[in-house]
Amino acid sequence: MGRYDNPAEQERKRFRPYRSAIVLAIILFLICAPEVQNGNYMDPTITDGQVLVVSKSRYSAKRKAPKPDRLIILKKPLSLEAGADDNIIARVIAVPGDTVEIKNGKVLVNDEEYVTKGGIKGAKGSFKSTRLEGNEVFLLSDNRKVKKYDSRNPDIGLVDMRQIKGNVLFRIWPLNKFAGMSDK
Repeated sequence: MGRYDNPAEQERKRFRPYRSAIVLAIILFLICAPEVQNGNYMDPTITDGQVLVVSKSRYSAKRKAPKPDRLIILKKPLSLEAGADDNIIARVIAVPGDTVEIKNGKVLVNDEEYVTKGGIKGAKGSFKSTRLEGNEVFLLSDNRKVKKYDSRNPDIGLVDMRQIKGNVLFRIWPLNKFAGMSDK
């Protein structure tokens, strides 16, 4: 009798791709999640209605801090306290140990002007020179005219890293804008 003549073996072989797909889907669900951008506060990088894939990364002083320039998602309770209807997407500008300041329209991190890899610089308003400690990160939206959803808003302020839900990995919708975003 050949290896594939056994009906039980044939049945297992037939359903193997389905089992593999289910296991893969469960793993992806545990480490990734979709997120829809609501609003224009991350223009021009992410526009209203775009769909993103977010890794469920956890940060703290004991684990690791997110890298500057990383796009992150804040947990919903903090977002709601700040007046958002949903999760907030923001850019990490400074991490523990950095000094951040906004004056004369410039964002200064460790006394040097901060410019994103995409060329976004400056910000409206002011923020007094502050050294970040422990679990604190400083966040800005990419549309620097809007300060409601970043660290310039006193309801958000310096954000505890444990309030970060995850990192934006890539944009999946619209398809013509599909792109990786982990280093943007």
